[in-house]
Amino acid sequence: MNTIDIENVIGINDVEGAIAHLYKHIPPSNAIQNALTFSQQAHHGQFRKSGEAYIVHPVLVASIVANMTGDEAMVIAALLHDVVEDTHIGIDEIARDYGDDVAHLVEGLTKIDTIRDAQLIPSNSDEKLVVSALSFRKMLIASIEDVRVLVVKLCDRLHNMLTLEALAPIKQHRIAEETLVVYAPIASRLGISFLKNLLEDLSFKYLFSEEKQTIDMYFEENFRSINVRLSDFCEKLTKMMLENGFNEDDFEILSRVKHHYSIYLKMQRKGISIDEILDLLAVRILVKKPIDCYRVLGLVHLNFQPLSSRFKDYISIPKENGYQTLHTSVFDSTAIFEVQIRTYEMHKTAELGVAAHWKYKSGGNNPISLDWLHNLQYQNESVEAFYELIKNDLFSEDISVFSPKGKPFT
Repeated sequence: MNTIDIENVIGINDVEGAIAHLYKHIPPSNAIQNALTFSQQAHHGQFRKSGEAYIVHPVLVASIVANMTGDEAMVIAALLHDVVEDTHIGIDEIARDYGDDVAHLVEGLTKIDTIRDAQLIPSNSDEKLVVSALSFRKMLIASIEDVRVLVVKLCDRLHNMLTLEALAPIKQHRIAEETLVVYAPIASRLGISFLKNLLEDLSFKYLFSEEKQTIDMYFEENFRSINVRLSDFCEKLTKMMLENGFNEDDFEILSRVKHHYSIYLKMQRKGISIDEILDLLAVRILVKKPIDCYRVLGLVHLNFQPLSSRFKDYISIPKENGYQTLHTSVFDSTAIFEVQIRTYEMHKTAELGVAAHWKYKSGGNNPISLDWLHNLQYQNESVEAFYELIKNDLFSEDISVFSPKGKPFT
């Protein structure tokens, strides 16, 4: 799986399918099998609003965690994450049967639900959810000491968002708003870009359905021309690289259309229609070594007209969440393309963020700083901040300053 096989998760609604999917991503060790049996017994007779057996949810959350991290303790915690809250089973019993590490993670996950209950306004209230959601996010970040708890919780929220259709519209809106205000920004801060994008796009679907339909329709109507433009540009890039010393197995070119919520934000920020967005189309060039990134950048700028104001070097000055990539935008024919250039290693970190450290069992050259976990609680956010939150990508702008000795601080 490149990042995560979400398409397969969406189609699973039976216990056998969920368990098979889990074991596709992690071997069925004794501890995992015991946790699965334990969770099945604890949730016996419980059903979700969609009608499926409740156990399907924790098993699929565990499979997403396994897929992202390959970490057994986190997978077991995902299997047991609702057990303490929904049954008479206590943390002590989990510690006895699965060890202190798993118990610590389950306790952290249970604590999140406790904070949520205390901070979020009741669903029958007329007050604006966003005010309490911002407080919830602050409390969450201030009190969760182990980043693994946040990763499991994000996977839990992702599966909830994937199955939101079974709920009443008012609940859909509430959960989507909470996801956009609380969880997507945390995924962003943890550097898990695929999760951030998914959570934003899924929330967007329920919060701004008309705007989403407009964007969907645009892509449906322009599907052929978009694909032709992307394909042509990728062919030119491939030819350029092969003619300049790169072999076929030295690089990979990925093409994509920007995700829908980010397109919507750009339309709002600039007061423009989708037709006026210049860089809807994007390509990523993956290479083996950092020096190759700069070689490719030179080739791209020599062969295509760059937009001088659109160049960013996040390799020499990484973002706070560990993200490293060269960004540039260039003209080709009548289109503008955003070009991102990174190594395969940087790509893993960009997609999986902190989760890459468990998945690939290495800290890499730029271990992700988690100082923000302790610093973010001091941010003075007001109700008015929500307007900015909807109109602007919450953590899209990083500012770097330099010490007298030239050390960058983001």
